[in-house]
Amino acid sequence: MIPEIKALYTDQILHDAARRYGVEPEEVRSLGGFESFVYEYTKQGEDYVLKITHTLRRSVNYIRGEIEWVNYLADQGIKGSRVVPSEQGNLVEEIAADQGSFLAIVYVKARGIDITADVWDEPLFEQWGAMLGRMHRHTKNYEVSSPLIQRQTWDQEEQLRADKYLPADDPVIGILEERLKTLRSLPITRDTYGLVHADLHQKNFFIDHGDIYPFDFDDCGYTYFVNDIGITLYYAMRYAPTKNDDMTDYARTFFRCFMEGYLRENSITIEEIAYIQDFIKLRHTLLYIVFIQVGHLSRENEEQLQRLLQHQHEVISEEPLIPLDFVAEFSQLQELS
Repeated sequence: MIPEIKALYTDQILHDAARRYGVEPEEVRSLGGFESFVYEYTKQGEDYVLKITHTLRRSVNYIRGEIEWVNYLADQGIKGSRVVPSEQGNLVEEIAADQGSFLAIVYVKARGIDITADVWDEPLFEQWGAMLGRMHRHTKNYEVSSPLIQRQTWDQEEQLRADKYLPADDPVIGILEERLKTLRSLPITRDTYGLVHADLHQKNFFIDHGDIYPFDFDDCGYTYFVNDIGITLYYAMRYAPTKNDDMTDYARTFFRCFMEGYLRENSITIEEIAYIQDFIKLRHTLLYIVFIQVGHLSRENEEQLQRLLQHQHEVISEEPLIPLDFVAEFSQLQELS
């Protein structure tokens, strides 16, 4: 949580938000949250998720862009978390604070169970890929209703502003700028680029009888579809709920299953796949900056300092984070199909 936002938050903010959606504060249960305050509650037999963020992070119009896209995907049959209006009919409720405002949004809670080691298997990987492919296929036909609510592009991400959050002598600043320059040169077409989830890791969807129910679209934005795939691979490789002694073998199994599902729903070229490692590295860099921004990695604590230095080394190294030749694996997958 950004310290400035945490300092502004009070119980009264939660009470006001809950009552605007017709629920008593004591009926709301905390789910934690990394960048927003997240709660759940039940009303008339239906489960909902209440998310409260601040205008230091998001504007009302920016959240409206998320809402429009989430509800568009729901209309296309994506089994996600449709946004519902407040008692006054507002899809975003604004609550004044000592500085700026807190913004409350309520979603129908996604169905299913958490992704744990018990369900971490090849059928899940394939369904996961199919869901991402389906979202990419549908987003090709999405057109935002107003430029006022249009979501940002991938390279406008606040946490990629390395010079704002990192010490001036941090080598990550220069290396990141060079990598961004390379990735910005990739061609943008309807088939390669669009509005995507941008954070569909295993903590942002549930599974129910084999069906994927995505949620938490807070980071959705415009980027290359291969970037969205790379983000998913990053979390699946580095934060898997199971231990994998042979990372190369695990990466191969996951990638093949995931892409088999993806290719059932959407197409992608080998030229795009060639940039997966670059986008995986970009996500690792973004988290490095985020962890420093929110104080998870500090130079004042010896243990955190060592973690920070290790993370920094991985960012600036030209070695790939995942030990797999994705191009070769994709070529073999195409030959088998």
